[in-house]
Amino acid sequence: MSTSRPEDPPQEPTSDLAPAGPARSRRTPSRRMTVLAGLLASALLAGATRMTWVQASAPDLAGTTQDVAVKGTDAAPAVLAVAIVAVAAALATTLSSTWVRFVTGPVLLAAGLAGGYSAVMVSADPISASGSAVAGATGVLGSQVQAQATAWPLLTLLPALAVAATGLIVLVAGRTWPVGTRYRSAAVTVTADPAEDPAAAWDALTRGEDPSADVDARAEPGPDREPGDGAQRRASGQQLGDRDHPVSDT
Repeated sequence: MSTSRPEDPPQEPTSDLAPAGPARSRRTPSRRMTVLAGLLASALLAGATRMTWVQASAPDLAGTTQDVAVKGTDAAPAVLAVAIVAVAAALATTLSSTWVRFVTGPVLLAAGLAGGYSAVMVSADPISASGSAVAGATGVLGSQVQAQATAWPLLTLLPALAVAATGLIVLVAGRTWPVGTRYRSAAVTVTADPAEDPAAAWDALTRGEDPSADVDARAEPGPDREPGDGAQRRASGQQLGDRDHPVSDT
């Protein structure tokens, strides 16, 4: 009597492309990219101060109204100063040290925020920002000044915020950057083999050393050596000394 065996239930096909582990996390910005971004943002922040930030007008000593174009270096001198500080901090970030990011990161963050604040103040009060420049151009101090800010103070906010963002990246991603390792080199003394390097053996003889001493130690009988190797090398060292120091009969 034959019995029928129940068939196994069909198995679902497995895919080899299934993820074997958790998804890989996003890579943090590298030190080089962060430094380049900081340098670029700082350069743009400094370059923006060369543009005209305020258009002002005021009477001179003769009573004639003079139009004065006030640049960012005169309207907000602090912006150029913090831009230079940001360049130095970005360059210092290239140093591979554990504590550098705790210095350059806050400096970049503070420089960006200070530059942005100064630009906003010029846009909010262009008359006060252009007072010294107008007085120098007209020769009249405390005259009636009419001023209007251009778009450059607000455009300067972009590189200023980029500098501040670079400082945050240095603080956050800096812990994942590699740290430099100092290597200390040590001198290694190698004993010359008279049979292989006669010149080095002669240098050892001039120093009063016996180059065949360590050679005999290395030439002890072993699985790949013959007992007579040390005697043959001593003989070759002796022949080398006799040839270089001939003795004359008197």
